[in-house]
Amino acid sequence: HNPDLKQWYQRRVRGMEGLLTLAAEELPHSPLFYELSSLSKTLRTTCPPLQSVRSAILNAGYQVSLSHACPKSLKTTAPSSLIWDIMRTWARHNNVKVREEDAIQSKLMSRECTVTVDFSPHEGAALKAGVIRYPPNPEANWGPKSRAGKRPRVETEVKQQKKKKKDRPHNPDLKQWYQRRVSCRRFQENQCDLGEGCRYRHVPNQKEEIQS
Repeated sequence: HNPDLKQWYQRRVRGMEGLLTLAAEELPHSPLFYELSSLSKTLRTTCPPLQSVRSAILNAGYQVSLSHACPKSLKTTAPSSLIWDIMRTWARHNNVKVREEDAIQSKLMSRECTVTVDFSPHEGAALKAGVIRYPPNPEANWGPKSRAGKRPRVETEVKQQKKKKKDRPHNPDLKQWYQRRVSCRRFQENQCDLGEGCRYRHVPNQKEEIQS
């Protein structure tokens, strides 16, 4: 008998039961959904309670359900005009300040509601209690990890190598030796007047020697 395994199994069963309940309650003929937090952000108002919005839609004579996509999302047979009327009425009840610089908010708030929104509780708006429709994360910090990239160890090695090159002491003898290894381009073009005082190597042009 393993109590940890039993608890894990019970959590999995409750999670599967919640997802199946959510799928059974979801409206089959409404492919799109509304996210209340996104609508509230557009009108710059607080997010209304989910049950209040569900009641307003049911009181208007339309169907409504949750969406499996994310919490605080709704699927409904109501037109988009009714949804914006609900959000507009909620924003006005909360005395939302209309900002003229926000063209979208000011345009939506300037319109009059086409229907009277009723937020009174509806008997079909309450959800079945005791069902976990959106299971929580199985553990802390669970989810997508950091994006793919260079490994920290490799980045550290590259930085150390660059630092070594940067901190390398200046050696004038090494610089002169390197310059004497490089052929003088002006000498090859018969334009160098420095002679032995030139820092670069004077090598005759091989093509001219072959032609001569």
